Amino acid sequence: MEDKRVRKTKKNIKATLIGMLAEMPFEKVTIAELCRRGEISRITFYTHYDDKYALVVEMFGDYVRQAYDIYHRLQEDNNRELDSIKGYKNLLSCMLQMFYQNFDFFQHTSAQENPFLFTTLYEYVLEAVDDYLVRHTGIIPVYSSRQTAALLCNGLFGVVISCNREDLGEKEARRVVEGMYEILLTSGLFRKLV
Repeated sequence: MEDKRVRKTKKNIKATLIGMLAEMPFEKVTIAELCRRGEISRITFYTHYDDKYALVVEMFGDYVRQAYDIYHRLQEDNNRELDSIKGYKNLLSCMLQMFYQNFDFFQHTSAQENPFLFTTLYEYVLEAVDDYLVRHTGIIPVYSSRQTAALLCNGLFGVVISCNREDLGEKEARRVVEGMYEILLTSGLFRKLV
């Protein structure tokens, strides 16, 4: 467990980065400016991170851990029978919750605005969905799990970004995404095992 001062310092660094992303693309963020705005020394920054990419990787790791916690709570609350479709819906729900709880960061993860952030997020989510597809055998994708995960992830990002551009609130965006994925998950893309 990290010391309270370390957690506070890291929280400051992460909040400072998020503030900078509102003004500039990630590629233009420099450690010098991050330290100046965060009122920390470069030595302090490099005590915790090798570079700005390591910082972002840790941030995504934090968010993904939060999402997994949410997923396990949802499974416990509404899917004790481990129904695969409900499990997919819970996975989708926890991803949406992760996105909206950390919107100040995730709004800057589009491929156009910040390709590195998008690619890193995509890899984390793809890994989670692929892992789910491999582990849960109640239904299986017709195509490879990696290809199916890619479709689900790209579709999710596309719909969420579209909802955001249309200024839909979180509740309406969730309704749209969940409706689309209900159709997709019960389509011929998956087959039940007998």
